[in-house]
Order: sequence, then C-alpha cells, then structure tokens
Amino acid sequence: MLYNFDVAVIGAGPSGMMAGISAKNTSNKVCILEKNHSAGKKLLISGKGRCNVTTSKEISEIVSAFGKNGKFLYGSLTRFSNKDVINFFESRKVILKEERGMRMFPVSDKSETILNCLLTELNSKGVEMIYNFPVNTIIKTEHGFEITSKNKTINCKKLIIATGGKSYPETGSTGDGYLFAKSLGHTIISPIPALTPLIAGNKELVSLAGLTLKNVELSFMVNDEVHSKEFGEMLFTHKGISGPIVLKLSRGVYEQLAMGNKVFANIDLKPKLDELTLRQRIHKETLKAPKKEYQSLLATLLPRLLITYTIKATTIDKHKQSSTLNREEVKKIINFLKHFRFEITGVESIKRAIVTHGGVPVEEINPKNMESKITEGLFFAGEVICLDGPTGGFNMQKAFSTGYVAGMSSSGSI
Repeated sequence: MLYNFDVAVIGAGPSGMMAGISAKNTSNKVCILEKNHSAGKKLLISGKGRCNVTTSKEISEIVSAFGKNGKFLYGSLTRFSNKDVINFFESRKVILKEERGMRMFPVSDKSETILNCLLTELNSKGVEMIYNFPVNTIIKTEHGFEITSKNKTINCKKLIIATGGKSYPETGSTGDGYLFAKSLGHTIISPIPALTPLIAGNKELVSLAGLTLKNVELSFMVNDEVHSKEFGEMLFTHKGISGPIVLKLSRGVYEQLAMGNKVFANIDLKPKLDELTLRQRIHKETLKAPKKEYQSLLATLLPRLLITYTIKATTIDKHKQSSTLNREEVKKIINFLKHFRFEITGVESIKRAIVTHGGVPVEEINPKNMESKITEGLFFAGEVICLDGPTGGFNMQKAFSTGYVAGMSSSGSI
C-alpha cells in the first residue's frame, strides 16, 4: 500500500501532535505516523497524570532553565511562546491554572483533557492519524522521503521526526528517532538519564520511603567539595531519593558516577537556621519542658517519619529527658540537622527517567525553523533534540514550541 503526503510526522506525542496541527492548512495533506495503537501515551502519565502543560515564567527564564544551549530555543519560543500555549488551550475551552513554582495545569487535573483537545484539533483540521505504524526505514528521495513499515510505504515531501527520547519505553519512546536521524546523516549524542531518581547506598533509608521534605537544601559532594546544590522539595523512595530538587541535579550526579567518583548527598534540614540559632532553639524547648523525652523534643524539630531514624543516627536514648542532654549530644543533634549525609551509589535506569539528555545536537538544527542543516526537508521536534530542562513545564513547553515551528516551517508558513 502506498500513501502520498506533503508532510509526515513520526510520533504522536505532544511535539508531534502540535507539529501536525501547525503543518496542516487547507491545501496540503498531513499525516502523523504512530507505532502505538493510540496517541499521547507518555503525555498521559506526565505530571503524575495531571500534565504540567507549561510554565508562566518569562521566555528568558525558560531559556535559562535549559542551560548553556538554551538560547537555541529563542527561535521557537518567540514564534510559539508559553503564552501562546496557554491561549491555544484556553481558546479551545481547556482552562489552565497556575500552581506553586509557576507551573500550569489543566483545571480538570487530568492529562486526558490536554490529549483530547489536541486530538480534536487534529481531527477538525483533517490530519490523518495512522496508528500501528512502526517505521522500519527512511530513505531520502529526489522529491522527499520514503518511509516504510511492514507492507506499507509513505511518501512525503517534508518529514518531521518527533519520536521522543528513550525514557518510559513502554509508551513508545525507545530511541527510534536517533536511528532515523543517524540514517539521514546526523550525529547522535548518546542518551543518558536527565531527570531521574537516585539510588542510595544506605539501606536503612528505606524506612523513610514516602517521606517528603520541604524547604531543605540538598547538596551533592564529590571529593568533600560541593558539586551542586538546590533548595526546595525532595522525597525518599524505596531505593533512595527523588523529587524536584533531586531530579534537577540528577544528570550531574550521573556524570560524576560515570567518571568513577564517589558522590554523597548532604541534606540541610534547617537551611534557614545556623548552628547557633538551632542550639538556642533546643535550649528554649528544654527550658519550656525539662522532662520532655528526647523523642518528643525531636518532634518539635522534624517530621514524624524522620524521628526514629534520627534517634538511631545520633545514638541517643529516645527516653532521655531533654534537660539531661549534654553538650556533645546537642552537638550531634545539630550536626544531623545540618548534615544529614549518605552515599549515592547509582541512578535509576534511563527507562525511568522523566526525560533523557542526548539525541540530535542543536548545532545540526536551524533554531529558526527546526530544519536539519544536513538533510533538506527534514525537521525535528521535542525530546529527540539534545536539549533538556528541569521539571516544572519546561520540557513540555519545548515540545509544543519546537513542534509548532517544525510544522509551520514544513508547510512553508515560515
């Protein structure tokens, strides 16, 4: 079977669907090729099933969040900004709300709301969705591209690769796009986990699984020096640690471990209080209730789930009256509060990473239109591009912006 299209998009994720929407006009034929039997599988699980659509931060802040190569996004963000994303959905009766950290979610708190909006728009525009189409080969032809899958062949004038990265492969992100790009002349930066939970060496930490810590400062130490640090929220898992500040710093930890360096996590549980202030606070609690047991004193300083662990770590009898704590014991308590330290021995598999770092280098893509600098008529969108940001709606915004510009460019609108 042979199909002919003006524009073909590989991948029905956020970037691919937005590319299909922006590529379609009244005079051209556009299709989206998806290996799964339905669209947006990874979108549905994003933001814990709520879909953090974008961020309300300024464009300069979004660019900065992507690091040294973030300036690559200026071209797509100025053409389709976060304000444009918000307007896109709200003009289609999907109302968004802003939450802590300037993160934008649908009021419904359901990622299905976002997916259904995109699918409705694709349908209304007449974009052909071709499911169960795992691409086998792509060949550059005189007039465009020939894409084969089993007994089907697609011919298109312009091609957009929006296949995602290599995380959560059960959703379809298995790194296929890297192979396609390489076959069309591109180099590929090997993918590594970018936003992923970390594994701790201290097995006793499993007792803290499910504990969330807010307003703490997490530092990662390499050779007794601070390699990176972040203030905010984190949580303990059955294997180690996760949460926003852990995920943000995880790529750097991965790189250090890959170099054979030992990495230690150091949590300052009271970053806004210095040691003298903490000592005064403990003294004040002791004067207020001198017969209060040590475990009860800790309850005024720490979350309940952390008390038993702290008692073991400080080796102080939980029944000891607070008024009988000596100078060395108070010093132990303060040291734990300011330096809760343990070794990080690994990172979760790339399969569990929220996003991957790797793929097509930004140097090989024109930032103004997302077209390949190597193969004419080839465009890229989304996570297949080697550029990843932190949690908070940044990566979804990148997907929508690059998808929109790739689609518009492929149809000759830019």
